[in-house]
Amino acid sequence: MEKSNLTKIIFSKKTSDYTFAVLFLLIFSIFIVFAIRPSLTTAASLKKEEKDLLKIDALYENKIMDIALVQSQIEENRDSLFLLNDAVSEYPQVNKMIEDVKKIADENDLFIKKASIADVNLLKNQKSIDKISMIVEGSINFDNLVKFTDALKSQRRLKTVDKMIINRDIESTESSQLKVVMTINGYYL
Repeated sequence: MEKSNLTKIIFSKKTSDYTFAVLFLLIFSIFIVFAIRPSLTTAASLKKEEKDLLKIDALYENKIMDIALVQSQIEENRDSLFLLNDAVSEYPQVNKMIEDVKKIADENDLFIKKASIADVNLLKNQKSIDKISMIVEGSINFDNLVKFTDALKSQRRLKTVDKMIINRDIESTESSQLKVVMTINGYYL
């Protein structure tokens, strides 16, 4: 081919249109990759972040409602909060627990032969309620034992009977007397 024919073909209208179209598509593709794609990626990540924030907002809204509910319950029961402090004291108060058990034992004819404190944790634990375990060994008849446990449950300070062993008291002169060994737990913060 001749040089002039080649020049005519290269600079013809059709070739320049195709060249322009190819260059335009090439530049447009580069523009899409480097300019529009990051914007679309950012828009998609912002949409995802919006959904996550809406979920967190709903969760916080529920927590705020729970706090408001607890606050209203505290307001309603403000005059009775001292009962909670009486039920679960801040300190072990071993002497108070012994005194409470001794008082109802005397009222219900429980003859205490032996009493001992088994567990007292004096280290301050912020996360849980601690307990004092008092082991009481004595003799009592069945009816008074029932009255004793009822009186124990009705005291202001929270106490539970963790373990109770009841046997016939061989040493007793009365046949209705029972030998009782029980573990009484008192609670504190």
